[in-house]
Formats: sequence, C-alpha cells, structure tokens
Amino acid sequence: MSIVIGVILFLFGLFTSVMALTSNTWAFADGIISNTGMLAVLLLVPVWGTVFLRHKWPWAPFIAGALLTIGWGDALLLLIGLFHLVIRASKRQAIVASAAASVLVIASTVRMCLSPVQLNPFAIMFLPDPEQMTNLDAPAPPADALLAITLVTIAAAIIGLGTSLGVGSLLRRTKRMKAVETIAARETQRNDSLSAQIARQSERELLARELHDTLSHRLSVISLHSGALEVGGKDDPGVASTASALRQEAHASLEDLRHLVGGVREGTLANPSPLKEASTPPSLTSMRSIPQLVASVQSTGTIIRPSIIIQDVESASTVLDRAVYRIVQESLTNAMKHAPGAPVTLGVTVSADLGARVVIANPAPPTAQRLQHPRSISAEAGPGIPPYPTSAPRVGPTNPGAQQSLSSTGAGAGLVGIRERVAMLDGEVFIGVRDGSFVVEVTLPPFERQG
Repeated sequence: MSIVIGVILFLFGLFTSVMALTSNTWAFADGIISNTGMLAVLLLVPVWGTVFLRHKWPWAPFIAGALLTIGWGDALLLLIGLFHLVIRASKRQAIVASAAASVLVIASTVRMCLSPVQLNPFAIMFLPDPEQMTNLDAPAPPADALLAITLVTIAAAIIGLGTSLGVGSLLRRTKRMKAVETIAARETQRNDSLSAQIARQSERELLARELHDTLSHRLSVISLHSGALEVGGKDDPGVASTASALRQEAHASLEDLRHLVGGVREGTLANPSPLKEASTPPSLTSMRSIPQLVASVQSTGTIIRPSIIIQDVESASTVLDRAVYRIVQESLTNAMKHAPGAPVTLGVTVSADLGARVVIANPAPPTAQRLQHPRSISAEAGPGIPPYPTSAPRVGPTNPGAQQSLSSTGAGAGLVGIRERVAMLDGEVFIGVRDGSFVVEVTLPPFERQG
C-alpha cells in the first residue's frame, strides 16, 4: 500500500512541478519549452524519487522540496517531507522543519503574488488564452481575475501548510497516545503478574510454614524416641536394628522436609534456580537415591529383588529425576501396605536414548485377584511377571490386625499421583493385576543427552 501511494505522489508531484515551470521565463522560448526547461524536467525525476524515502528518511524529500521551493516556488514535495517529519522525527527536529517550511512557503507565496500574473502557475485557470502563460508582453487580465489568482495562490499555500502541520501533529499525537497506551497496558500486565506472584509467594510461605510446623516436630520426636529405643535395646539385636532403621528414616524424612519447605518457599521444586541452589537443602529425591531407598525398605524385613540400571542421570530434567524416584517410592510403599511380607520385584532402567522404564510387582492378595482390572493396551508391551511361589519364605508382621490397620490407611492418592506424574511427562502407565501379580509398570519417553 505504501508503494502504491508513493507512485501516485510521484506521478502527481512530477506533473505539478512541470506545470510550476511556467513561473520561469528561462524554461520557455516563444511559448515552447526550451532545452534548459527539458533538462529541468529530467532533473525533476530523481528529485521526486525522494518521495519513496519519506518513511525511513523524511529529511530527503524535505531538502529536495526546499530546493524546488527556492527555485521556482513548487512547495508540494517540501510539504510532503514536512508532513512525515512532524509524524516521525523528534520534537526538536519537527519544530525546526516546521519553522523552515513555513518561511519558505510564505516567501514563495509572496513572490508569486508580486510577480507578473503570467508567471503564476495558478493563472492558467483564469487566463482566457493559455498561450499568454510565460508571455510577459501579453495584456494583463481584468482586476477580478487578478484578485482571484492572488486568492487562490494564498489559499493553496494556507491549505498545504495547514494540512502538513495540522494532520501531521494529529497523527503524531495519536501515535504517541498509542505508544502510551501500549506502555500502560504492559505495565498493567506487569503489575497483575507481580500481584499474582506476590499472592502465590504468600500462599507458598503459608504452606511451607504449615508443613514445617506440622511435620517437623513429630518427625523430631520419632527420631529422638527411636534413638532412645536403639540405646535401650542393645540386649535385643532385632529391636536395636529396627530402632536404628526407624531413626534413619526419621532423619531422612526431616532432610526431605527441609528440602520440600525450602522449595515451596522459593518456588523451585519443579525447576531449581542455580542462584538459589546453594541455599536450598540437598534433596534425596533423585534417581541416585533409589539404592538407598531400596536398602531402607529392606531394613524393614521386606524382600526386594532389584534390578537397577541408571544412565545419563545428569542429562535428565529435575521433573523426570524426581518422578522416577517418587514412582519407585510410592510403589514400594503400596506393596508394604497392601502386601506385607510378600517379596517385591523391582526393575528400573533409565537412559537418554531409551527413556525410563519402571516395573514393580508383588504377589497380589486374593481380594485383588478377584477384582482384577482389565488389561491396558500399554500393559501388553512388557512380558508377564510370574507370581511368587506360595512356598517361598514370608517375612514381616504376622499379626493380621496390624496388616489390616496399615492397609486401610490412605485413599489411593499415591496411585493417582503416579498417573499424574506420568501424564505430565507424556508417558504410559499400567497399574493393576496381571498374571496373579499386582504390577505398576511405567514407561517414560527418551530425553536429550547433554554434551
């Protein structure tokens, strides 16, 4: 669209400048354009070519138009350059250009009004014979024609200068108002974002405070009592071992709680910031800690048959690293709660090229087998896991009441959490009974290897 307007201005302006040559006797000889006039017409082509630079370099048409105005009173190109300078140039440049253009246009108008009427380009509209143009020996037109020519000359100057200054100033003001509105909208959006961030920070502070006040004291008491039990039960190795394991678990839980509270306060649980990493307590929630997790569960008397192959841990994202650990942790907890004493088969395979695959299986209780879930499409991807033989040794609590009490805790939020973590990472999950075993099978997509 800008090019089309530029072409129209170029053609119209070139025509008006050629017509304005009539105000110069040197451009015509006996009413016919001279060689000097032809040269002037040819020079008008590159001069009016500056109109295409009006957006990027408005000073170019302004200066070229100023030369035409000084030469023979043709101010159209000058007014076009002034119009774009008023819109786009700085305030100081716009004022200087407006003052210079006003002086040149007024001087050109006064000169045309004082010159012989035959040299005024607007006279062609009032002279009865167009051949009188540039002919100084022709008789002067009537007084009313002279007045009309003078009024038209002055009106053209006022309309052209007023349009360039008035419309240009209006567009400049509109452009400035749009810029102010854009800045105001950006600041409003920023303020809204900061308000939401402050609100989230307040919620995180409240949640972190409640987590710390609620759990820290109870875990500390458990750690102290288990330490005392460990010291007092030295005569019974079984009691001392159980108390030691309980104390270690309480201590590890306190460390995890510290990391959780720090992450909630700083909002760095999903993506820890490198600047805040030093101030945040180290987290045990990592694939690197899975062996310690297995050893911790084994210390309770649960038999675990692990197969752990983990590679490219440093390339895994924080979300993936934490998700694999939490899936293993929740699956083992679920096995201890609902199948106490039953052996657990654990398989963890992680690599950047193949992704992550976690399979945890334990013999399903009879009630679970009766309520067997339908097979999932993703479940067919892995081989079936045979049930653990009934003749295998059983470990763990033998009090049925205790087992029932532990298995009745919780509301299935752990399995829901597993599904949510897998969905967040675009993986596949199967949770249910397969071939007599309760199976949690998770497959997560490959990730990019760093370096």
